[in-house]
Amino acid sequence: MASEHHLIKIAAPQFFECPTTFGARTPYDSTTSCWSSNIGGYDWQCNYTTHHSSRGTVSLTLLLPHGNIREPLNARFKFSLVDREGRPVLSRTRASSFQNWTTTQHRWEWTCDDIITKDDLEQPEYRLDDGSFTVRFDIALKPFAAKATDAFVTVPPSDLHQHLGNLLECKEGTDVTFQVAGGDMFPAHRCVLAARSPVFRAQLFGEMKESKQTTGGIIIAIEDMEAQVFSSLLRFIYTDSLMEAEEDDDDWPMEHYQHLLVAADRYCLERMKLICQEKLCSHICANSVGRMLALADQHHCPGLKEACFDFLSSSTNLDLFTETDGFEVLSDRCPAVLKELLAKLATVLID
Repeated sequence: MASEHHLIKIAAPQFFECPTTFGARTPYDSTTSCWSSNIGGYDWQCNYTTHHSSRGTVSLTLLLPHGNIREPLNARFKFSLVDREGRPVLSRTRASSFQNWTTTQHRWEWTCDDIITKDDLEQPEYRLDDGSFTVRFDIALKPFAAKATDAFVTVPPSDLHQHLGNLLECKEGTDVTFQVAGGDMFPAHRCVLAARSPVFRAQLFGEMKESKQTTGGIIIAIEDMEAQVFSSLLRFIYTDSLMEAEEDDDDWPMEHYQHLLVAADRYCLERMKLICQEKLCSHICANSVGRMLALADQHHCPGLKEACFDFLSSSTNLDLFTETDGFEVLSDRCPAVLKELLAKLATVLID
């Protein structure tokens, strides 16, 4: 197996104010190529994308351009933000597993979303004197696994989620309690929450302290979240799943997924946010599309927004939508989204 690493110096990204349209700010992205090299006979490229949102993040994408996969490839990759001493930052490291890539793939890419934030680049231990920062890229290549060999030892799937789920259920060792709307109490473990959510990490160990200390430990009040939503949020944090194995997600109303999406965005749980978006995308109708668009705009959900635009590209669906209360709500609260919708529809009509 061959492996090597490269240090990629990236010029200081300029985080711009989002453009203002009818009083609302619309996030946008800019992508720049920052590195290329031939490794193992393959011409690799790296792009970085600056997300000009209120939070301000940088994503990295590794790619093999069209026609570059000449032979089957088995590879593993890792990106890490590097401090001024040249040490990778564990919390800003993303890695893939070994995967096979074949010649039938015309283009291949691997993206690390939001690996670096604007706040990271304002820290003196990461930002160089000229404002640039350094990323370490690790790559490992090994022979293509064309056919699996007979296994004498079978490794079972990870059951870490089951153990953590049991820890949540038994409440052993809990050191923080959340009190939500209605007074329901939820004991939890600070270290688990901090490991999964940067917001909880700041809230529990940093300067964002919204808690009070009692003889029974830390109590944090979350008055604007219902018990069922917070229960699902905790379950996802511990198990990476929204529900018990015996539960059927089709029994959940779409309003519940909307509340879960808001909670996921609030606590920076990107996978949970995508799961909610996927579910909502399959339940768009004339009566719900207005609320869905407003939700997508407020919580930066481009996939959900595009699904709504696609639904409204039908003149029948559009006519039904304009007769609903959701159309008036969208016009009053999200005029920038309505303008974007009209621009999309104009493009469709021209085509």
